[in-house]
Amino acid sequence: MGHVQEKKLTPAGGTNMLLFGMIAVGVATFFGGLAVNAQRTWFSFLLNHAMFLGLAVGAVFFMVMHYLASSGWIVAVRRVPEAMASWIFVAFVMNVVLLFGLSKIYPWMDHELMHNDHMLHHKAGFFSTGFYTFRILAFYAVACFFTWKLLRLSTSQDELGGVENTQKTKPVSALFLVFFCPLFTVFATDLIKSLDPKWFSTIFGVYVFIGFLQAGVAATVVITRMLQKHGYRQEVTADHFHDLGKYLKGFSVFWAYIAVSQYLLIWYANLPEETTYYMARQVPGWMGWSLLVPVLRFFLPFVFLLPRMAKRTGGYLEKVCWVVLVGAWVDLYWLIMPHLLPNGVSIGWQDLGLLVGFLGAFAFVVRRFLSRNNVVPVKDPYLHETLHHHVM
Repeated sequence: MGHVQEKKLTPAGGTNMLLFGMIAVGVATFFGGLAVNAQRTWFSFLLNHAMFLGLAVGAVFFMVMHYLASSGWIVAVRRVPEAMASWIFVAFVMNVVLLFGLSKIYPWMDHELMHNDHMLHHKAGFFSTGFYTFRILAFYAVACFFTWKLLRLSTSQDELGGVENTQKTKPVSALFLVFFCPLFTVFATDLIKSLDPKWFSTIFGVYVFIGFLQAGVAATVVITRMLQKHGYRQEVTADHFHDLGKYLKGFSVFWAYIAVSQYLLIWYANLPEETTYYMARQVPGWMGWSLLVPVLRFFLPFVFLLPRMAKRTGGYLEKVCWVVLVGAWVDLYWLIMPHLLPNGVSIGWQDLGLLVGFLGAFAFVVRRFLSRNNVVPVKDPYLHETLHHHVM
């Protein structure tokens, strides 16, 4: 196999109706939820927004790390994370919508609380609405610009060919990391950690990031398998899945390392301003969920991906990836919802309805990207290498 014909995704009949129906469910859930229980609906919106934003962020970083490493094997796979990364532009719009619900979600929006609490009083400037909005916009400005630039360099190469665009991706990727790392740390703090503005953790940004990256790789496998079932992306072989499986297992281990590190440091120091975060998640109503998170995000992926053939078998790997994606949603629920539901887990219709809506919108964006661009970068200089990729 030494040549790949130009081929774009042709959506199957009826998919538009399905996806628009899912989006309609999400929209109806959102507005209906605001009328019934606005606070619960905004929390559910934050939960599902964070889930699909995480897939896009994980996909962008996955692209960047391979550009910087001059990886050739990834070319056959790359269009899927590129399609996922295109969600970042929609995520920006979703975050603008979220700004209208800040007062229903974040306690630091209570000016009386911020003024009277000694610890929070010193953070009032940082948590001002104006500065918060500026930080959110700064993150998306960087994320959207560099994502657009990398996607443009990749897709235009299908027409231009040559090595010039590939060479440009390295400095763009390096510059992206310079801005992305500090901005994402602050962004993760603003989006999720500031639900408890008194809590301290210097490792929280890394925890959220590795969770996003793990979920991004899992989604890449799932979407690739879906395309293969419809006759696309036959260039992705067992050897490509093997490498993706190794990434998934490695990121699962790294997630566990960060999660345990954060927990042990807080447990050992035993400082009230830090331990309250975990104590709130160890009440009877949340204890089972607290145990479920590491099972889905680490134990099951680690055990199931130990055999070599597990990573090389696309169908088997896909099932493990579904476990990881469910674990990612459960993890975000565990991070976000105890602030609304201190007595225990209670999955509501707002959570599920908005999940359906976000999933439909995300699938539409991914499908739109793949229907406008070749499913494989046909003129990438590393195409020959990816078509003959072999794992020893």
